Amino acid sequence: MKTKSAREPEKARQPYDDAKRPRKRTVKTKKITAPPSLPPPPGLSSTHSPGPAHGAVQYRKLCIEKVRKMYPGVEPRSDYDLERLSSKRFKGTPAEIYAALDKDLAVNVQAYGYEYIMDCAKKLMDRHIEPTGVKPGESVYFDDEKFVFVRPIPDSEYSFRLFPGSLSAAEYCLDFVDTATGKPINSPFEYELWAVPDPDTPWLSLPMTGKLRSIERGHGIKQKDIQPGAEKFVLRDGQTCVLMRPGKRPLRFTVPVRRMETPDVVEDVDVADLPKVVGP
Repeated sequence: MKTKSAREPEKARQPYDDAKRPRKRTVKTKKITAPPSLPPPPGLSSTHSPGPAHGAVQYRKLCIEKVRKMYPGVEPRSDYDLERLSSKRFKGTPAEIYAALDKDLAVNVQAYGYEYIMDCAKKLMDRHIEPTGVKPGESVYFDDEKFVFVRPIPDSEYSFRLFPGSLSAAEYCLDFVDTATGKPINSPFEYELWAVPDPDTPWLSLPMTGKLRSIERGHGIKQKDIQPGAEKFVLRDGQTCVLMRPGKRPLRFTVPVRRMETPDVVEDVDVADLPKVVGP
């Protein structure tokens, strides 16, 4: 038996025949541009608190120190200049650098206003931070040798060096140095650096290992493009790692744990006295 098909509406049968249809006007909305956000201080931990953490330094001091090394003869005229010079690379004579800074500022002022831009820069510079990745000797504010450890790598001319990063984030850093000169060097040989469970209590760690990459490689910088001696890894206090090399025995080490100065707080808990380690 032949069934009768449902009749389609006229518009459905002629989807493209809309030349005579009245078109709705679309109202173009003005795109809202987000306010400028100056880049956060490098190495700023997510545990940043309103009050300065132990060992924290005002970001302005670190930027002044960096700018004096990078741009001899160039004196920042404002916090905005200071932020730009410490976060971007400018080339040319002092006069050319000042001109580039003025052009950079003019673009932002036109979009957001002078007072707003300057206020953002001042608030950024007033912050206290705990940077991670500042190598020994690079800053007068982070040069405590008692937290720096250098250990030779067997069957090589190099050593690995551990130096502290953010205390509140429990970050320690590692790089490689020439054993004879002490100068840092990038990936001096073929190797792999792995994070592994604590050998004393492996059952308390996740049953997995992970290959570690340097900060620079993690940010997409090719090995050949890393500045000489700048490569570094971020580890954690108490983390156990293994350095693997072809044809060599693995080298295992555990990052030291730094004690944090905590205020005297009376905990509402009873603590049972038990030894941490037992046995022969």
